[in-house]
Amino acid sequence: MKRLNITPKKALAILDKVHFFNNFNQEEKDILTGFHSHFFLASAGEEIISEGAKDASFYILLSGKVSVHKRSAGRPLTNLNPGECFGEISFLTERMRTTSVHALVDCIIFEIDRPTLKHMDIKVRERLKDQLVHILVNRLDHMNNLVAKLVAQKNA
Repeated sequence: MKRLNITPKKALAILDKVHFFNNFNQEEKDILTGFHSHFFLASAGEEIISEGAKDASFYILLSGKVSVHKRSAGRPLTNLNPGECFGEISFLTERMRTTSVHALVDCIIFEIDRPTLKHMDIKVRERLKDQLVHILVNRLDHMNNLVAKLVAQKNA
């Protein structure tokens, strides 16, 4: 990935368009724009996360589209759109990456790693945590619905 050379003003314009940040107030967004060096461009086809790798960042997709892959699945597990995040499980658990993520088109990505998070204002860290919990709960709910559907099909 290539680091984007953008101003805080341009970073704010990008954040304002992404639903992930809808619950952030202006002050919190302004704080995040101070981390504009964590905005990256991933080119179409580029691998952003490699299954089995050990790193501790998570990413918020700001523009573009990415595809999540697991080697054993043989096909993409899902595609993610702007406002969605990825890499949060390895970030939270400090485990190796369980999937790979590839850019389907040119993407702008906001990277958050542990050192960055430690330097963020506590209000912003809490807001990020709240967003991650919300996303993880929605994903768990989605997975439960898929399992229930499969069980119902098997029993039919």
